[in-house]
Amino acid sequence: METLYRWSKSVDEEDLEAWETKLLMHDVAFSAEKQVKRKRWQLSSFLTTREQADLLRAEFGGGVAEVRPGDWQPSAEAGANSLLKIRDSLLVTESADDAVLESLREKYPDRILLSFPPQLAFGTGGHPTTAGCLRFLVDLSKERAGKPWRILDLGCGSGILAVAAAKLGATEVIAVEIDEMALRYAKQNAERHGVADRIEFIAGDVIPMLESGKLGKFDVLAANLFSSLLVTLLPSFPTGLAADGEIVISGFLTSQTKEVASAAKAAGLPLCDFLRRGKWVAGHGRR
Repeated sequence: METLYRWSKSVDEEDLEAWETKLLMHDVAFSAEKQVKRKRWQLSSFLTTREQADLLRAEFGGGVAEVRPGDWQPSAEAGANSLLKIRDSLLVTESADDAVLESLREKYPDRILLSFPPQLAFGTGGHPTTAGCLRFLVDLSKERAGKPWRILDLGCGSGILAVAAAKLGATEVIAVEIDEMALRYAKQNAERHGVADRIEFIAGDVIPMLESGKLGKFDVLAANLFSSLLVTLLPSFPTGLAADGEIVISGFLTSQTKEVASAAKAAGLPLCDFLRRGKWVAGHGRR
């Protein structure tokens, strides 16, 4: 893996939504994180050249740091104590250590184990939006047990939702991601979990794919994206959704829930369930 350049900027929580909107309007791929006991959020974007990172700094302030592979690749022990239990079905860890994983399998034999160490792609399971989507996926997979179902993961990031869906019984999984770096990690994660043959990864913009109908109809559409992107995408969802289809969406704050819910209702996909974790919300709707 080549050396990357990280642009980052810390912002107050009350300014987070405005900054997210600003970066999205400038087509900047970024992540937003806040460590425990810290008050400010950190916005980050990883670039392949110093010039690209310096352009972001000139435009938005912040700083730039060189990130060599050894600086960001997680150690085997990373996340060994980080566990997320989803219903009675999933167990998510950030550890990639074989001994740790085997111990977890022995301790929790009735759970599906997902291992997603921190990477340069969104989605380890620890973020509230990912956890909310996973909970909804568990619930709907139980309702569809014994029946074939297709799922489309829009903006798959690390691939955690696609991998979870395959593990939970989806007969066909298609994951779309516009960020080629994230897609690379998603494919690797699918291979590590033994489901690479059941997931089709596609690079590109999902809107024309949905509107063209070439992907077919899906029983479930999952999208863990920012609120403004969800509002843009929701009108296209019905084209790719089966008659009894469901949607699982997240990535929006409590202050953005009304706007997202209104867009879903206008698209004929009213949200009937919500999960709130902190200030983040996940929603589930049926056609």
